[in-house]
Amino acid sequence: MEIIRENLTVNAQSFLEGLAIIDGINTQNFDYSKGLLTLDVVDGWVNETSLDALITSVTISETYIKIKIENAAINSIREFRKKVKKEGSIKDKIQSYEYNSTDSILIVYVDTDWTTANTTTLDTLIDNLVGYDVITQLMASYVQKSSDGVVYYNQKRSELVESIIQGIRTSAEAFEIDGKIKDVKDSLLTGDWITAQTYLGLTVVEGAYTQALKDEFATEIQEYIDTNY
Repeated sequence: MEIIRENLTVNAQSFLEGLAIIDGINTQNFDYSKGLLTLDVVDGWVNETSLDALITSVTISETYIKIKIENAAINSIREFRKKVKKEGSIKDKIQSYEYNSTDSILIVYVDTDWTTANTTTLDTLIDNLVGYDVITQLMASYVQKSSDGVVYYNQKRSELVESIIQGIRTSAEAFEIDGKIKDVKDSLLTGDWITAQTYLGLTVVEGAYTQALKDEFATEIQEYIDTNY
């Protein structure tokens, strides 16, 4: 069953979030520029009242100033909204906003009494948000790299144990190898794969720690770096 609402002037972000919690909607298509909402809902849908209440609650004034901000590399529009809500001087002046992540364009619809000082506050907020997101992304990437490093080292450690079981190496030789790559191991466990590669290059081939084993580590670490950096 199809439900259509036309000529909507709503806060796009709040509207889409509200739609997400209304039961019985199979698919949704909201064209902000045309104010056109098309819903595909389950048969016998009983939530039209909830939809209309949502539209009423997020409808904005038809009188506004449109601010277009280019090169706004915002990776978390949710974080942008949180910061706006904490910014007392502008939070009540922003009616709606939309973000084009492909072109890094943020469009903000604000009250007609918007001032130059408000624009400065908004610009500062965005600048701080970009820095926040970069740090957040880096932190998340290191969590993943560290997890991958633990898995990789456990794999190599298990291969050493298996070689002892098969009689290819002795326990003493496996211990010798583990000592040779200690700095490599420590770097892998903290997600510092490039540092691990550097430490590997400093290791000295000797005894049970053969050139073939060093080359094996080097190839596998390089493959990970090529894929993930």
